[in-house]
Amino acid sequence: MEIAKRFDEASKTYDTPDKIERAKKTVKILLDKLPVNKEWKVLDFGTGTGTIPVELSSFVKHIVGIDLSKGMLEVFKQKIKEKDLKNITIKQQDIFKEDLEQKDFDLIITSMTFHHIENIKSALEKLKKYLKEEGYIVIIDLDKEDGTFHSSNLDVKHFGFSKEEIDKFFKESGLDTILIENFDSIKKERNGKERDYPLFIAIAKK
Repeated sequence: MEIAKRFDEASKTYDTPDKIERAKKTVKILLDKLPVNKEWKVLDFGTGTGTIPVELSSFVKHIVGIDLSKGMLEVFKQKIKEKDLKNITIKQQDIFKEDLEQKDFDLIITSMTFHHIENIKSALEKLKKYLKEEGYIVIIDLDKEDGTFHSSNLDVKHFGFSKEEIDKFFKESGLDTILIENFDSIKKERNGKERDYPLFIAIAKK
């Protein structure tokens, strides 16, 4: 898959200080807003280099990180080895083509992945099948933007999302919205000027 190859190429320089800091912010929000505990099993869909699982691992029982990119997962694998993290499993898998066996996750996280997916409702309904009753889905992604966030929009299906869209997607998928709010932004230089691209975090319950 072409998108996997592009992320393979980006994997070696993907982790930047702002991404590490964003993962820490994300985990803080999860711990503040959700009843996270040491019995929880977590799925990180589109895990990339595993910045969120690495920060979250000490608070939960087990995390499964899945991604299409072998290169990203190789970087993640090295982190697991260096930090001696025993409760993380990683898989290179397309769950829209091949089902995961495990269907009892307490929490599913997806960060900066949904804008690459064509059918959001279908994706949510698929992810929902892997959740326990009363389980939670967390989406982190871009606010609506003008198409300038990426240098190439070849694999981009959505120029971010409005909060109303996300709420509608949740409702259409039979999920109860708990929270949708901005929590961070990404700075990029565009036409010689620095621009802020806001990010939201959205939480829903099955």
